[in-house]
Amino acid sequence: MKYMVIALVTGVMLLWCAPPLRADAASKSAKAEELLQLTQSDQMMKMMEPMMRGMTAQMDKVMPAGQRAKAGEMQGKIMALVAVSLSKAKPALAKVYTDTYTEEELDGIVAFYKSPAGRALLQKMPEVMQRLVPVMVQIMGDLQPEIKTMMEGMK
Repeated sequence: MKYMVIALVTGVMLLWCAPPLRADAASKSAKAEELLQLTQSDQMMKMMEPMMRGMTAQMDKVMPAGQRAKAGEMQGKIMALVAVSLSKAKPALAKVYTDTYTEEELDGIVAFYKSPAGRALLQKMPEVMQRLVPVMVQIMGDLQPEIKTMMEGMK
């Protein structure tokens, strides 16, 4: 009898507490989706485009003229594929945010991206990425002799 009362009280307590927990989870999910909306879809594509153009420009230097048109066409197809994939992945991406950040952290991050500084970061990130591509290409080019030596040492 004692265990039945404990089980009943525990069950009532769980049921009584469940709605707020579900409400908190829904609120947190909504904030994660808002963060995703602020940062992911459009910005991800805007950041990828300059990187893809930069890689294509580097490849154009060594690629025969006949293949350049095919490479440009392939780049367009890849960008479209990524856009569709990101759209399909939104629930999984939102879950990553809810699993990683507390609701308070999500509040702060969303507030930052809505602030003038956050909007500037998002707006200018494609330009930053475009400017970073040549810097990274130069760095990798400078490392190429050392990497080649290291690879030869593995033989």
